[in-house]
Amino acid sequence: MNPLLPVGYPDREWPYNTDAGDYAWQLASHISRTLEAGSSPSKRVIKSLQAADPRIRTAGFRKTVLDAIFFDEVNNDYDDEEYSKKLIERITRRYGKKVAHRTLVARCEILETWRHRDASMVPDAYLVDEANKTLVCYEVEDSHPLSIHSIGAYSGAWWNLEYIFWDLHLIAYDIYGHPRIIHYPEAGFIAREIRETRKARRAAERDEA
Repeated sequence: MNPLLPVGYPDREWPYNTDAGDYAWQLASHISRTLEAGSSPSKRVIKSLQAADPRIRTAGFRKTVLDAIFFDEVNNDYDDEEYSKKLIERITRRYGKKVAHRTLVARCEILETWRHRDASMVPDAYLVDEANKTLVCYEVEDSHPLSIHSIGAYSGAWWNLEYIFWDLHLIAYDIYGHPRIIHYPEAGFIAREIRETRKARRAAERDEA
């Protein structure tokens, strides 16, 4: 058995793209007990996370996520995948990639709010799983646990990504490598509509396959 297997929820129905438990590794037995020169307990946890999954990064958070969700939001706004692809190609061909990207970010509400309002937080580390439309943010609780204000800072990003059917998971680690998943409460009537929409989309995708 792989000792770095995530902590999952096998008995729980999860209505979204992914389960946060699939990205929460038990690192306690894999963290070095001795600090390297110039290191810190939190950096030691981040290093172990990156060893568990090389996709985990620490820099370029806002731009990396913006680029990852770019096409999904353009497609969401125009509700036509082929038209969205042709639109991006046409603007890029005429004005160049930078101008096309900047223009569509300003035109699409989710991209604009991600860039200027809903991504004010900077996690200690993060993972973008584009294939599963999932963003995972990691915080290391070094000298003190996450406050309600710190957790609340992620709520705008959670709803921002939820609008385009992306998941955001927030996972905190203590300095010993034990994960704690922060679950965001949902508004029932909104969550129900989202679940039904997602089910319909997945059914349509299965029919096309």
